[in-house]
Amino acid sequence: YDINCQYNKYLKDWIASSMYLSIPIGMDIIPGIGLWHGHGHQDNCFVRYASNVIHGTGQIDREIMETLWAPLN
Repeated sequence: YDINCQYNKYLKDWIASSMYLSIPIGMDIIPGIGLWHGHGHQDNCFVRYASNVIHGTGQIDREIMETLWAPLN
């Protein structure tokens, strides 16, 4: 569940080195993680990336795989 934390560290470098990708001027990329995943992170990750503390985000149930696996637990 640390993929977004690691991915975000290098995203702008990867895009800058690409011939095909660019970030439009004025666009901010705000990384986030779903709340279900957030509880598996360190506390400092949770407060930075949890979707309920990012201004302007909404919440939906997009954790379909975990929902399908729940009866197996």
